[in-house]
Amino acid sequence: MMRITQSAFACLFLTLGGCSYFHAAPALRPALPTNGCKPTAVVDSNKAGIARYNERRMEAAKEKFLAAVEQGPKCAEAHYNLGLVLNYMGAKDEAREHFIEAANLAPGNQVIWDSPALHPYGEPQKEKKASSKPATEQAPGAFGNRSRMGGGY
Repeated sequence: MMRITQSAFACLFLTLGGCSYFHAAPALRPALPTNGCKPTAVVDSNKAGIARYNERRMEAAKEKFLAAVEQGPKCAEAHYNLGLVLNYMGAKDEAREHFIEAANLAPGNQVIWDSPALHPYGEPQKEKKASSKPATEQAPGAFGNRSRMGGGY
């Protein structure tokens, strides 16, 4: 009876709580320092935001990065860092605005432009190229191609 109870407990642990044990928190993208931004309050707010971001205190980091953006609206790194926090918190549309603003303010900053955090949003300076293929040929299962996937449509 004791062995059955232990086995049942182990199964319950793995089913209910153990899954989160095996999944680590998503990796943080490095936040950027605002060394050249003016006034110095921007640098101070950004440093405080980076500290909270690295501690994964996202709400507190968001407040500090928002303060940095308000104090220095032309500071690309502050916009970028705010975008990182918003993206992590799931506010993808807001994050996109700040990533694009950062890229527009710092056209030569390779860290911002090459960042994996900005890649899903494309390059704001380039127009999207229209595909020459009809939508039904672009992806299997799209629109009229469902029958090939066994969907029976």
